[in-house]
Amino acid sequence: MHFCPMNIRTAICSLAVLFMISCDEDTSSLGGSITPESDRITVISDSCFATSRTILADDSILIMTPQYNLGRYTEQYSGATYQSGIITQINCPENYTLPDSVYGLEQFHFPQWFIDKVGSADPYYANLRLYYSGYFGDPENDIKLEVFPLARMIDAGSRYYPSIDPAEYCDLSAKPLATMTVSARNYQNSDSVLAIVNRYPDIQLRLPDSVATKILETYYSPDGKQYFADAATFMEHFYKGFYIRCTHGDGTVLYINRITLEVNIKTIMTDDDGDPEYCSVLAEFNGNSAVMQLNSISWTGLESQLADASGTWIRSPFGLVTEITLPMDKMKKESTLLNEAFLCLSSANTPSATYKPSVPAVLALIRKDCVRDFFTGNNNVDNTESYVSAYSSKLGTYTFSNIAALVERAYSDRDKWLEEKGMEADEAGRQAYAAEHPNWDKAVLIPVRSKLSSTGTVSSYQPDMSMHQLKLIGGASDSIKIKTISSQF
Repeated sequence: MHFCPMNIRTAICSLAVLFMISCDEDTSSLGGSITPESDRITVISDSCFATSRTILADDSILIMTPQYNLGRYTEQYSGATYQSGIITQINCPENYTLPDSVYGLEQFHFPQWFIDKVGSADPYYANLRLYYSGYFGDPENDIKLEVFPLARMIDAGSRYYPSIDPAEYCDLSAKPLATMTVSARNYQNSDSVLAIVNRYPDIQLRLPDSVATKILETYYSPDGKQYFADAATFMEHFYKGFYIRCTHGDGTVLYINRITLEVNIKTIMTDDDGDPEYCSVLAEFNGNSAVMQLNSISWTGLESQLADASGTWIRSPFGLVTEITLPMDKMKKESTLLNEAFLCLSSANTPSATYKPSVPAVLALIRKDCVRDFFTGNNNVDNTESYVSAYSSKLGTYTFSNIAALVERAYSDRDKWLEEKGMEADEAGRQAYAAEHPNWDKAVLIPVRSKLSSTGTVSSYQPDMSMHQLKLIGGASDSIKIKTISSQF
């Protein structure tokens, strides 16, 4: 079977479609055709139907995102429960410095000088400060947080996914390093602070005083600065990182964007006259993109939605996704070029609730076998094996205007495989290919959010970590209509 090159065929078909649109229906005045019968192009408009099902999100989706969730939520109708903790390393900038000090000179010894100076007041302390951009659920709901130190380093050269087990990195049977009950409203702050407009909210988790003392004693000891040379050295000597989890309280999930280890330093300096004086300095060691930050996510109670035959579900983050089986051999027939394939997905109504996850703002449609490459690569939509569509709140739909390239790519992959195997593109060949490549006709829908470049354009897409819930019309029956336009040569 002979096919024209893709770009030539596409150009011929586009001209043919434009010609048909611009011509008057009455062509009798044009006389006979001068186009040879063998070169004529027939444009075919058709429709077919896809099926869909709900499946569990698997570990093909990379976990590293700018947002890290902390909390727990149980959906009252299905009983599905989401829980998320955070594993974070702490960055130390290269050759980090603290204020110069006269510690060690005569009577000024660390830390006894300050303890004597301030009496019973605590001269040193450390916090883990969690900054959050927003939250899902009840802002008044109390949640109990626990902090554990990591027992081993996270390998920066490895890939990590939502199923990461914190127990592999810390001893969860030990007493937590810190425990605190908080809420999204955060009553740790005064009413005046809470009333500040555009405030970047945060939660402070007080760590034992020994955390601050260890860091300060080391820094101000002989040769102590060597342990502040870089992040790896700092973490190996002090803390390899922290795991933060929610143990009590259901109904609130915090969207954490930044985690900082704060160390309050009381240091001795000299004034203009050369006399010693003490002052307070806050040193910050941030968890950021320079080190590893991961979400450990678990879902339970998803069985009822997996078995729901009335439609398909998406639960985000990393809970349920919808898989679509495309009718490839009906969308593209032999000796044709598929020019357009229009797919529209409609949302279905779900029960109302006081706190209900929103529908995803953007869905990515990705060939199932390409999901891992998409999220571990540059995350760029290529409109061949990956597409995006924004939700229309007016229509309750997601529209993928043309997925023809995906179908053509799938056919090209099959033709290449059949040729390599020395098989014909007949029924036996098609069945053999489907048996070895069961996902060849499948795509999945995953909530994503765009990442903008410095110029404001979309540079990539990342998994949407916010709490989302969506039910789509579909299922095992042929209920998802696809409109196609093909050219037959």
